Formats: sequence, structure tokens, C-alpha cells
Amino acid sequence: MAALALAALLSACAGAPRDVSLPIDDPNEATNKKVFAFNQAILHPPATVIKALPAPLIDRLRDVDSNLKEPRIFANDILQGRLNAAGITLARFVFNSTFGLGGLFDVAGRGGLPKQTGDFGQTLFVWGVPAGTYAVSPYFGPGTQRDVVGGTVDLAADPVGWSLGFIGWGAGAAAGGLGATVRLGQLKEAEDASIDFYSFLRSDYYQLRRADLREALGMPAVTESPATMSPAGSK
Repeated sequence: MAALALAALLSACAGAPRDVSLPIDDPNEATNKKVFAFNQAILHPPATVIKALPAPLIDRLRDVDSNLKEPRIFANDILQGRLNAAGITLARFVFNSTFGLGGLFDVAGRGGLPKQTGDFGQTLFVWGVPAGTYAVSPYFGPGTQRDVVGGTVDLAADPVGWSLGFIGWGAGAAAGGLGATVRLGQLKEAEDASIDFYSFLRSDYYQLRRADLREALGMPAVTESPATMSPAGSK
């Protein structure tokens, strides 16, 4: 039944327009801000620590997080029909897992194999599923409803998890939290200078996500203004 429901959903969405403009839609801001405050409480302390770490160590954390995600990126690139991106991702994973000492170093990137995008939220976009509204998830942070579903599928179907069992799924979940924490650490100065950090992070998320969606369709990148630090985008 679940398979039939999924097939019906994808069939209904097949002809839907793919809106790469991804306008901000946050009707549940009050609830999202409560979850945001919870995330700040649990992620802010480690983010502060990460911000204080030497840059080379932060780079190692980022590269490990990136390498753990390569198998799921590969799978989603295949599902999106982006075979060239899938090939690059596979090569990156092989090189970085071996010559990069288990992903500690992005030797593939230095060798001319840039990191590709690829997640199930992006795949749903390619398939024509609408974004839905903005939603802040506990621990994992900002996203649209489409990306919340996509992130759940990515974690449940993560090849690392299936190959290593609970250890692999734990690593995948930890990688998601690590990514969110590293991102907060990178934005620590913006937080200190921001009047409304919630609106800043929301704008930052939408800008990054628009770039991901354009890449999924093979569209050229566009330059957007930096995420505003003012509360102008809040409702």
C-alpha cells in the first residue's frame, strides 16, 4: 500500500512546475522559533567550542562530515538522473576514504573533483514535489517540509547505515548534527552581530537551498545578496 501511495504521489507531481525561486514561506514562525530556541540551547555550546578550534581541525571535522554523506549523495544523484555528478561523487568517496585517510582530508577536491549536491529533498524537487512551508526540525535545523521528509528518508536509507547497521545509522545521525553544529560555529560572528538570528538563519538556508535546486536542474549559479542580519524578513 505504501508503495502504491508513493507511486500515486509521484505520478501526480510528475507534471508539477519546479520553482527554483523557492520563496520564503514561514506561516508557523511561532512554533519554529520555539524549536529554534531548543536547537540553540543544545547546539550553541558545541558550536561555540567549534568556533574556537584551530581552522585545520575544523576543516577535518567538515571533511569527515562530508565524506560520510557521499554514499547518499551518490544514490540521490542517480535518482535525479545526474550520472556525471554520481560518477564524480563515487570517485570522491573512493579517493577520500583511501588516500584521504577515511575522509579526514578532501584530496579529491584538491585533485579537481568538486563536491556535488544530492539529497532526497532535492530529488523530490526534481520529481516535481512542492516545497511546502518552512520548518525547523529538532537537532537538524532549518528546512522546508519537503526537505524534512527528504532528510528522514536519507537517514533511514543511508547506505552507510545499511552497511554498518546501528553504528552506521548512528554515524549518519551524528553527521547531521555535526553539520548543523559546524554551520552554527561558522555563523557565530553573524549571530553576535544579528538583531534577529532566526531570520538570518532562515534567509541563509533559503539562499543555499536555491543554489542546490539550480544545480539539480543543471542551471547556472546566480549571485544573491548575503543573508540579511535585520529582522526585515520575519513576519
